[in-house]
Amino acid sequence: MEEIIGRVPHWITRWGVTILFIVSVIGVGISNTISFPDSVSAEVLIQAKEQPGKVLLKRDDANQEFIFHVKEEDWVTPGDTLFVHKNDSKNICEAITTPMAGRVFIAKGIDASNTQDYVVWVVPETTDFEIKLLYPVKGSGRIILGQEVVITVDNYPTADFGFLTGKITKILPVPVEGKVQSYVTLDTKKLRTNLGQELPIKYSMVGKAEIILENKTIAGRIFGNIMP
Repeated sequence: MEEIIGRVPHWITRWGVTILFIVSVIGVGISNTISFPDSVSAEVLIQAKEQPGKVLLKRDDANQEFIFHVKEEDWVTPGDTLFVHKNDSKNICEAITTPMAGRVFIAKGIDASNTQDYVVWVVPETTDFEIKLLYPVKGSGRIILGQEVVITVDNYPTADFGFLTGKITKILPVPVEGKVQSYVTLDTKKLRTNLGQELPIKYSMVGKAEIILENKTIAGRIFGNIMP
């Protein structure tokens, strides 16, 4: 066979082994240098601490009368009268007041069968918020206080607005509806993303989160279950 193809020069063999060794060293170096975060996915609920209040005005008989003392978008303070409920047949005359400050919004017609009823909303200004995480009970023991969290909000696409970052500061010991609930404090006082965008505080927003457990190298991921 050697007479047909000739003898392979020693320098080619030496260089081949050397190149293979160098490539292996580079591969090992990269696998021990580049890391990827090991994370757990969670649902996110961002809620304003100041939630709207509402009053349902429902007519049970023709003798009822609702006399409004406010109009759409009026600003009210605690104790202001929203409307007076009168029913002469039952000698009823009561004033309904608001326990909170906010702007008034009046919606007529609850649904197709209740077109004469009203819902009066008192919507406060939002100044503060809280962030809740919900994730499965299975594997939740890996999640502890102080772990970093990356949050994306469904209302605001990540490509345009970026994401929020924070840390877990509270974990409820009892599952809520089969899921663990924890709370996050952001790295900034406001809803400011990594792109510098400040998101408005709404009464309720949902999104997704990644809870960062630890950064593992490629080698760690491959040999983590083998090496002690």
